[in-house]
Amino acid sequence: MEETKPEETTNETESLRMPLGAHLEELRRRVVFSIISIILCFILCWFFKAQILDIAKRPHKFAMEKVGLSTELQVLSYQEGFYAYMKLCFITSVFLAYPVVIYQIWQFVSTGLYKREQRYVLMFLPVSYAAFVIGGLFGYFLLIPFGLQFLIGILGPGIQPIITMKDYVSFVFMLTVALGLVFQLPLVMLLLSKIRFVTPDKFIAWRKYAVLVIFIIAAIVTPPDPFTQTMTAVPMVILYELGILIARPTKKGFFFLGTIVGSGILLLFVFYFYLTHKGGEVNLLDIRGEVQFLRPEERDWEKVSNHTHFRNGITLKTGSEGRTALSTKKGIDVGMDANTEVHFVDSLKIKLTSGQIFISVKGLETPFEIDTPNGRIRTKRGTLNIMAKDFVTIVTAVKGDAVLFVEGEEKKLLEGRQHKMSIGGEPVDIGAIINWSEGVINKPDERK
Repeated sequence: MEETKPEETTNETESLRMPLGAHLEELRRRVVFSIISIILCFILCWFFKAQILDIAKRPHKFAMEKVGLSTELQVLSYQEGFYAYMKLCFITSVFLAYPVVIYQIWQFVSTGLYKREQRYVLMFLPVSYAAFVIGGLFGYFLLIPFGLQFLIGILGPGIQPIITMKDYVSFVFMLTVALGLVFQLPLVMLLLSKIRFVTPDKFIAWRKYAVLVIFIIAAIVTPPDPFTQTMTAVPMVILYELGILIARPTKKGFFFLGTIVGSGILLLFVFYFYLTHKGGEVNLLDIRGEVQFLRPEERDWEKVSNHTHFRNGITLKTGSEGRTALSTKKGIDVGMDANTEVHFVDSLKIKLTSGQIFISVKGLETPFEIDTPNGRIRTKRGTLNIMAKDFVTIVTAVKGDAVLFVEGEEKKLLEGRQHKMSIGGEPVDIGAIINWSEGVINKPDERK
């Protein structure tokens, strides 16, 4: 390898030395070019702000659909949407202008570097941009959607989150930019070792302090939950070890890095399996024909496609050819026939608006309640067939028993029995009674 002689280095440095005023003028020029590039990208992004927001919302949409909640973002004031769009377009423009900004930084600092250092930096610039993009994609496709799902999932039933546009944009892009910068760590470590500013032995000696600092940084840039912090810190630890390895490749370093990478992948897989396979309050087991669902506080029905888990508060409706089977978190199985609508109030109560259901309760300490248009049904153990019509609800105890509540009266329904519940009495043929009454009233007149 060709070495630079001391006198050549001195001459090179002297030839490149610039007065302070010239340095400041060069810095001003590079900063202006960077700002202009960001402004131009910002103007371009503003024309496509709705499309950019739609792309940015996909992790949020993924997380909310997994728990059966509304995917819409909210605004709490008239100006909030405008400021959120400003922030969205600004951060996107920084992403787009990143290569130009890096080039301007390179043009400014390259005059103060030796030729050997210039070669290293010039070689690292495209790799740095690629690492920045990979870090952003890691946050967009893995950390953010599953982190949001974890945060929403721990709220439990009966809580309707209000996610504002401003908070979501800030949260997503803060993590994305932070991860893009974090993924620069191995390159920075390699660069520092190549220019002999820090030796690989120092990085090894600082390992335990680095891990502590990494977890502190992860706690600062992420929400205060262990899942998101761990998913941020583990890649940072892996990147630190990768930086040590590429700065000084050793067999022991490869083995150590492989152990950390394997442990990190296993940990992420466990979290991924937990979030994608854990059941919701309402889990659809089988879908046939047209099945629709209505989220709480919304008016538009949506067709069930890839939705398998829902939270309580959801309403399900089957079409003329639709049927579905589902189970709840309490272990209650429900089969919905065609033209049936059921609202899942909470874990121990549903409301049958119309249609027919077949429900199995395997044993509860607190009775499970089915509200119908013509009365209420409670059972702790058993299998019931319930058909709700306009003026009558027919309840059949296939197995076990149930308690019926109709107009303030309590009736027990035994196994193998059927009961018709109706408010205001049993339905009758009103026309036949009118005809009969007219005949009775007219008879005395006919005798005269």
